[in-house]
Amino acid sequence: MTDTVLFYVVTAVAVSGVIFYLASSHARRLGAAPVKGTVLDLLEGTVRLRDVFRLAVAIEEEGIAFYGGLARRVNTPSVKALCSRLAAEEFSHKELFERQLGRWRALHTHKVLSSALLEHARKQGILIDPPGEGATEEAMAKFAIAQETKTAEFYLSFEKAFPQAWKRAHIQELVLEERRHEADLRAAYPNL
Repeated sequence: MTDTVLFYVVTAVAVSGVIFYLASSHARRLGAAPVKGTVLDLLEGTVRLRDVFRLAVAIEEEGIAFYGGLARRVNTPSVKALCSRLAAEEFSHKELFERQLGRWRALHTHKVLSSALLEHARKQGILIDPPGEGATEEAMAKFAIAQETKTAEFYLSFEKAFPQAWKRAHIQELVLEERRHEADLRAAYPNL
């Protein structure tokens, strides 16, 4: 990642953090519910941004393992570097979500709602098993591209569910990162 790109990513994260900090106390007082008819409303209306972030941690952990494994399997130095970078970025995303979750007041996970959110993710094709050990590099790359696309769409399905702009901004960041990963993979595998 170039210094300029890193600067913009760090700046965007920092600005989002400041916006979150300023908006969070106001949002808590409002007790805003998800927008009617959106995915959060359909999931009992009580799935919170923290629940999406908890699921995002699991998604990022899957990405770390997948890209780390793919980096060890590929022979092309540029693709190996891309996979290593994607694994590192997934790790960075995971840490970002965990840090954010650590800043919020601790709330217990509601097992029924967590299961509903997880089921929604699986219906979207998220957190499914990757191709097996004997899969070709191309099959692994196709899987990765599809997963990045599905993950972006999954996160996007939550964007309109949050009435507060600061929550939508967090979701938009997730979508943009997943789409950038997809674009990088497509550039590395133009024939897929």
